[in-house]
Amino acid sequence: MPRQYMSLKLLAISLCCHLTVAQDAIFCNRMFHASTVVNNTLYVDGGELRQIAATNSTSYGKVAATLPTTVASIDLARPWNNANHSIWRHIAKPYATLATSPPSLNSGAIFSNGSSLWLYGGSINRLPNASQEVPPNGIWRYDLGSSDWSRAAPSGEPVQRLVQGSNIDASLSKAYYLGGTKDPFSDPAFLSTGVYDGYAVEGLLTFDKSNQNFQNVSTVGMNKAGTMFFGFLTSISSIGSQGVLIAFGGITSDAGASWGGLNENTESNFLPLQDISVYDIETQRWYQQRASGDIPTGRYDGCAVAATASDGSSHSIYVFGGWGSPVTQRTDGNVYVLSIPSFTWIRVTLDTDPRNGHKCHLMGTHHMLVVGGCLPTGFNGRPDRGVEDCDTGPKFSQGLGIFSLNSHTWTTDYDPGAGANRYQVHASISKVIGGTETGGATKRAPNVGFSSDDLRKLMSSNQPNSNASVTNTTVSEPPNAQQKPTSSRPLSKGAIAGAVVGVTVAALILGIVLYLICHHRQSHRKESSTIDRSISRPWQPVLFNEIYAAPVGHELRSGTLEDNRAKMWQRQEVSDTAEIYEMATASRSHELPALPGSQIAKILPPDALHSALGDGKKGAGQYTSQQRRTAKK
Repeated sequence: MPRQYMSLKLLAISLCCHLTVAQDAIFCNRMFHASTVVNNTLYVDGGELRQIAATNSTSYGKVAATLPTTVASIDLARPWNNANHSIWRHIAKPYATLATSPPSLNSGAIFSNGSSLWLYGGSINRLPNASQEVPPNGIWRYDLGSSDWSRAAPSGEPVQRLVQGSNIDASLSKAYYLGGTKDPFSDPAFLSTGVYDGYAVEGLLTFDKSNQNFQNVSTVGMNKAGTMFFGFLTSISSIGSQGVLIAFGGITSDAGASWGGLNENTESNFLPLQDISVYDIETQRWYQQRASGDIPTGRYDGCAVAATASDGSSHSIYVFGGWGSPVTQRTDGNVYVLSIPSFTWIRVTLDTDPRNGHKCHLMGTHHMLVVGGCLPTGFNGRPDRGVEDCDTGPKFSQGLGIFSLNSHTWTTDYDPGAGANRYQVHASISKVIGGTETGGATKRAPNVGFSSDDLRKLMSSNQPNSNASVTNTTVSEPPNAQQKPTSSRPLSKGAIAGAVVGVTVAALILGIVLYLICHHRQSHRKESSTIDRSISRPWQPVLFNEIYAAPVGHELRSGTLEDNRAKMWQRQEVSDTAEIYEMATASRSHELPALPGSQIAKILPPDALHSALGDGKKGAGQYTSQQRRTAKK
């Protein structure tokens, strides 16, 4: 009887498990989330998870949205397939009270240094079943070692939440957040004013993870208004001594101007992708450069990653997706490359799968990992047609897409072993800029010429043989990454003179030694009754192979907001493995891409804007136009 009872019990458990699986909701898509890749691990936080109701549900076949309450992760150091549900792991967010619990917000950012996660920015979700209480301003930190959440105590600029900005987890020590907006549903003080119209803000925020310090750098000179939201952003650490940020696309408006100032009937607020903004980290100076080639149509809320040729002669910024103008609906699913330093746009695929609201990260050295997003439809960047808008096909199963930068093809599987191979410049790129798969680009300047001689010098100062692979948020460091960068300064006249004297003295000493040796041998022969007929080896100098240190990238430096008189910090940049010692041949910094945000900024009238998911935030130390005018008075 006990054995029969046990059999019945096992049958019941098996049946229960089967029914549980059958009742599970089916993944549709995820949007408005934040994500980063650090130390071969993907982390995804916040946003809105849309699922198809389970088969036994009264809403079967319908799509319902929920708010994720965990930080999801995938171990990218192991082979995986995007349809495998078991690849996901989850970090719980325990809830006590609104003020003492890590929030789950829309269109925020997540940063990491490999041992901690930081949640910055974001706004509350506007779904009917979501709480409409805005949590207090602050940064939340998760210790990956102790598995503990805590409110961070950042220094520097006062922390205010931004939303819809572009962010880069550039290295294990620095992260950047460009532009964005301030929105009442991100700031409880703003919401309490009763004003429900958000506005664009200026500024480039730098977050130093080593001391949790926020600093702000002016974006004057980035473009006409100095603002950008939903834009594309990436970094290339091997250009210049401290690296550069590359920004383009997205939307702009006057700083401090309400959403009512946006005209939904024109593209006047779209930043054209032929206008590229370059930021020199060392000098804290913005440049503007005109690009040419297969220029994509205006778009925002897409993503970008970048990779550098083995010889450093060119840098390929891969751009995928984004939502086009609500009027023209010119959105495509093509992948484009912006080749630097020629500033040439090249369309490298012709696809029919448009996408927006997603994130991209460099996975390994030559794969673009697409995370989340959805199919934009009509005037709405947020899908609203039901199951037909879901990621039910293999290409973006579970909202994960894998694009090979070497073969320019989409795949569903990732092998980290093959993913560690070097990035190779695809033939579709080299046929335009010259060279081969390892580099050797012959087109090294824009068709219209550089906008300034200073920019030309900056673009030609890239570190040779860097093979740097850079992106918006993929960061890692080798064990000895803390060593100081090798100096490459030329020798002074005094040093040269000293070297000459040293060589002369050494030669003199060597001559004396040789004379004594020869004299000793001659004396020995004279005293010996037997002549030594053996053939002695001729003297050979000891050859010391000079160790040529490969270029070591410098950490992206931050600057203050006030009149650009910032004290600048420098730290060694992330280095990639490659040649002998597999060190310092490449610096990876993460890109950019654009931060997907909620659809509050869909170039719609104010009423329509706030009927969609509202997000928006003003960042640490960012000033409105009126505040600047008041300060001047």
